[in-house]
Amino acid sequence: METSVYVIDTKPLENKEIFEKWYKMVPEYRQKKIDSYTDIKDKALCLGTGLLLTHAIVSAGFEESELKIAYEESGKPFFKNDPDFHFSLSHSHERAMCAVSDNPIGCDVQVIAKDADIDPGEWAKLESYAKATDEPLSSLMGKESAFNPTYVFTEIDFHDPYKYVVCTTETVPDTHIFLCNLNEDAVKGLTV
Repeated sequence: METSVYVIDTKPLENKEIFEKWYKMVPEYRQKKIDSYTDIKDKALCLGTGLLLTHAIVSAGFEESELKIAYEESGKPFFKNDPDFHFSLSHSHERAMCAVSDNPIGCDVQVIAKDADIDPGEWAKLESYAKATDEPLSSLMGKESAFNPTYVFTEIDFHDPYKYVVCTTETVPDTHIFLCNLNEDAVKGLTV
């Protein structure tokens, strides 16, 4: 499987009719997670990451029903019956992100806020590394030099007010980075 990254604007999913249409397209485990939120913005973000994961799974040649999600003790999700299919999810403000690879991978998106206490790009780098290595974020605070040199960071610029970072063992080529749109004629409703 080739390492790929998918990003989507979740603002349209805040519309009740649009939300309900796409909600039906994600599996039951994702619907339960969405239902655990009360705020529509949070529900839309959770739905957006679910749609991207579904799209990534289908694009990699699988049926989502084939893959069973399980969780590490740390809470990191993985596919129990295909542990070599690595994925990472992130969302911030009105963006959802999904990265997949046959190598350990982490991704993070952060909105750029004027009053932020920490640089959003640095925070996204830290979060993506923690996800890729399954190391506790707290153990990495202030220890950037402790990063394993076999991991590299790919920073993505869509010319919007967000910082996107992917951490894995290879640089992600631009041809494998997709800004997706909702479109019901495409596989599971997404186009790239």
